[in-house]
Amino acid sequence: MPILPGGYEPPFWARQAHVNTIWAAKCRRVRYPGAGQRGRVRRIRLETPDGDFLDVDDHPPLREGGAQAGAARGVVVISHGLEGHSRRRYVLGLTAELVRRGFRVLAWNMRSCSGEPNRTRRLYHMGETDDLACVVSHAGTFGLPVLLAGFSMGGNQICRYLAEARRSPCVCAAAAVSVPCDLPAAARVMAGPGCRLYMHYFLRTLRAKMREKAARFPDFPSLDGMERFQTFNEFDERFTAPLHGFADAATYWRECSALPVLPRIDVPLYLLLAADDPFCAPSCYPWDAARESPHLFLEVPRHGGHVGFVSRGEVWYSERRVADFLTAHVERSVGR
Repeated sequence: MPILPGGYEPPFWARQAHVNTIWAAKCRRVRYPGAGQRGRVRRIRLETPDGDFLDVDDHPPLREGGAQAGAARGVVVISHGLEGHSRRRYVLGLTAELVRRGFRVLAWNMRSCSGEPNRTRRLYHMGETDDLACVVSHAGTFGLPVLLAGFSMGGNQICRYLAEARRSPCVCAAAAVSVPCDLPAAARVMAGPGCRLYMHYFLRTLRAKMREKAARFPDFPSLDGMERFQTFNEFDERFTAPLHGFADAATYWRECSALPVLPRIDVPLYLLLAADDPFCAPSCYPWDAARESPHLFLEVPRHGGHVGFVSRGEVWYSERRVADFLTAHVERSVGR
């Protein structure tokens, strides 16, 4: 599939990647349509096969003018990024655009990300697909086309999920934004001086979750020295790898990367990655896979940062592009 032209142009003050990334994460105000309608968004709880739970925000579609619509044109499952949740600005921004277009949105929270600790020792990881499968199964109960959208880690999970052929028949299209497709290379970038602020942010909340887990589970990995961790290598070696059955951090990254499995995906997939993404190494951009696969649509604008794409106006560039892609493919799937 030909590489898509990068059409994003940031405001002049957001051309720098870190500014674009941080402004999007911390400064944006999202006006959610229908927010004043009491009871419009429901939080539901899905039980998982291993006795845990997933909290999901169910956003029904809207008609023009903000009224609640009837039947949706499709159901979009949105997956957040590392240490995110269903009410992050980037999730709500995309949700707002999708419900305006008549989609039902299921924005789900990975384990311990909804504000309540989960029941089991495990949390989530970059290659987790069982929990996503649980949400997709629920989405299928609406009897509508199912679509997927994800950011960063959530996008990586979607790529892994779609590559598992036995799981993807009910999904008609997907989109992923700012996916660090080569995890070993991305981890090396994140360990560098340019990402110290981001690592401090991620590790602060991850440490709190590890302390909570250790207090409930006597056999939990030791917390000794955890407060001095500064990289994902240290954290994943101690916690993520052993808790989820990987030999070590390097094995975890290698086995959970999206890059090797992209050629196996047979569902239309739109990938949007900024060339200046501060989390990504050059090998994180799947140029060859996109050129060789009829199902991958890759767009790499010069600017955008990580889950940034700051834009003028209410609808940001990434939201418009993702919504356009999903809309076109759901209409194609129902023969309109």
